[in-house]
Amino acid sequence: MELHEGLGPALFFVSLPLLKLGSSRKQPKVSQPPPPAPPKSPSSLKRVGSAASLSVSGLKRVGSAASLSLKKVSSELSLQQPLPQKLQPKVWDRFLSQLPSKSSKELAWLARIFCIWPIKAALPLSIVRFALARASGPRSSLRSKTLDVMLGAEFLFWIHFRVKLHLLSKKPPAARTYKYPGRDRQEYESNSQEFNLLLDHFKGALPTHGDDGHVLTEGELQVIKKQEIANWFTVGRGSARRIPSFNQIHRHHVSQWIAWAFWDDKWKPHLQPEIEPLVDILENRIGAKFLACDDYQDIRPLCLNIDPPRAVHHPILHYIVTHVAATSVAAAIFRWRGFTHHTLNGQDYYHRRCRETDPSKCLKPLVFISGIGIGTVSYEKLISAISSENRDILLFDLPEISLRWTPGLEHKHVPPLQTVDTISSLVKSCVHGDQGAHVVAHSFGTVVTQWLIRLNKNETPVVSSCTLIDPVCFLLISSSVAANFCYRPPVTFIDHLVSYFVAREISVDNALHRHFQWRSNNLDPRLLPANSAIVLSELDAFVPSGKVLRHLAAERPDVVVEVLPGHFHSQFQVVPSSLALVTSLSKEVDVTKEWKGV
Repeated sequence: MELHEGLGPALFFVSLPLLKLGSSRKQPKVSQPPPPAPPKSPSSLKRVGSAASLSVSGLKRVGSAASLSLKKVSSELSLQQPLPQKLQPKVWDRFLSQLPSKSSKELAWLARIFCIWPIKAALPLSIVRFALARASGPRSSLRSKTLDVMLGAEFLFWIHFRVKLHLLSKKPPAARTYKYPGRDRQEYESNSQEFNLLLDHFKGALPTHGDDGHVLTEGELQVIKKQEIANWFTVGRGSARRIPSFNQIHRHHVSQWIAWAFWDDKWKPHLQPEIEPLVDILENRIGAKFLACDDYQDIRPLCLNIDPPRAVHHPILHYIVTHVAATSVAAAIFRWRGFTHHTLNGQDYYHRRCRETDPSKCLKPLVFISGIGIGTVSYEKLISAISSENRDILLFDLPEISLRWTPGLEHKHVPPLQTVDTISSLVKSCVHGDQGAHVVAHSFGTVVTQWLIRLNKNETPVVSSCTLIDPVCFLLISSSVAANFCYRPPVTFIDHLVSYFVAREISVDNALHRHFQWRSNNLDPRLLPANSAIVLSELDAFVPSGKVLRHLAAERPDVVVEVLPGHFHSQFQVVPSSLALVTSLSKEVDVTKEWKGV
């Protein structure tokens, strides 16, 4: 058996806390038009998308040597026809698919008892051990001395963490410099123009039909809009925290939210004259007025990069696994596959040159950008499936979201412009890099991809085609990404693992709570290359798949969209049939076409 054939299950259990497979929160009810008529042929796999209340059977590539019919799938609907035999789920697929549905409160307790509390116990054990050692005098055995050194180091590491967290809490959000004059292809003349366009995009993402198939009335749409606004606010603290009703939100609360959203700052009196027109725009779009008084003082907006950091202590053992072990395994695997590791301008990456002796036989470069987790090693099977010998391949690890302990974290952060310039220069140095690259990105990696699309200073685009999987770069005006990943209290088994091991790890928390500026990370679909594919997960707890599907159908109907039925965020990595589907989709769009932007 080759090395990569047995790596999938091992990586699953190593990176289970990083997979973010689901959430206990009930998925919002979305529209569902009347069921379609049965297809004429059993082999035709047709699903109905309510994005435009039309049946979309698929987009065939005209003139393609291998004409592959790719379907647009609605994330609101279950599969109408059985999958082809080659994609039927196997036993391993079914087990992984059923895991999130088994996330009851009992399993949540198991997560805390067997996964989280033993790791959290490292610190109090070190204190108790130190106290006992002082009471009983010096120990002579090597084992006792070794244990004392380890627990003492853990205590000192905790002190170091507390100091670092204090420094981060005092640090202002670096994202206040979100504008890039002359570089941003998505610049706007005013905040009002940008806000109106964002609200237009959000309007196009709203459902058009109710659960029973009827066309939603203006009153019903207004209820949905009010709930979306309310989702950006919270009332109460601790376990009593909840989403307020729209009638509890007052004009001053909305002004606080807009001050963060457009100025990356807390509300200040001198900003109010500029904030007022934006509040008026929001009221006109909703068709309802916010109350003028302010009786609900406990209501607070979710201000991602202004709110205090929410990181919790992780012991040294955690970083031995995610930093030392994961990077060592990655280095061994990719070195065995012919990659070499490099660092340029603070950016880690792996590079493998095209192995064709004749450059004319090489394809344009392939760039892969990982999401939040332990880095590219958790995507080994996907990288292996989409790689080929006749092209340059670049794999990018983002240290700030790779669960690594970074010395001087409060002072270090690679800005978007530097990241774009670094990746652009590396792509240009590849064979046929002047034609751009095919970029495959997952989750947070799609944010970096939209930087490459928006902030590229060269006339030739860096991203000539792309495959975006579980993209978090669309419709960031919706609270789904920020609220569900960073704020919502965990309830289920997977919730607890994601919250403790990923969302509240200090480097990830710093990247999101100090360096994630939603306006500079939100992508207008019209800027996507002509040859793009989007892969969504139907039950994604962080990406509003239904809204994104309708948004893309309204703005870029030519873009191929595939929704994985019954899948949660990142689940495609551990379901072989879905991984094969994503691979075939990526290869289908990995061709050169004329690139046209807005």
